[in-house]
Amino acid sequence: MSRKVPPAIDREGFALVTTLLIILVMSVIAVGAVWLASSEKRISFAESVHISSVFSADAGTEAAINFLRFENSPPQIFDFGDMTVHSVGETDIHGSQRYEYDCHFLTKRFKPGWGTAFLDYDYRVAAHGEASIEGQSGVDLVASRLFREGY
Repeated sequence: MSRKVPPAIDREGFALVTTLLIILVMSVIAVGAVWLASSEKRISFAESVHISSVFSADAGTEAAINFLRFENSPPQIFDFGDMTVHSVGETDIHGSQRYEYDCHFLTKRFKPGWGTAFLDYDYRVAAHGEASIEGQSGVDLVASRLFREGY
């Protein structure tokens, strides 16, 4: 009686195929890590440019508030079309950061408890800030200042 011998399993090249698959998986992981790092760098740079432009616009509003704060009497309106009382063109801050602002008269009203000689003057401030070429932001606010009429 002859005994049937199972055929031998051919495992030649198994180590080569396994090694190539492991190298392929590690290469995909490495490419993904490089892509993730470069996209994070671009995102953080874009965010820093945006934050710098917001800070520039905020510096414009602070400059307008200081203009109103140090006036002894209500500023004169020089453009009655849009009631502009003060306008500052591009002002460089640092590097590529700059701002500009416009200050417009809105209204005046009595201040309760201060008598009829004191009026609250409301002004709208529109500031625009830039940083680099891409970063642009704007800040709008309403500022009030108490002035004494006829003083």
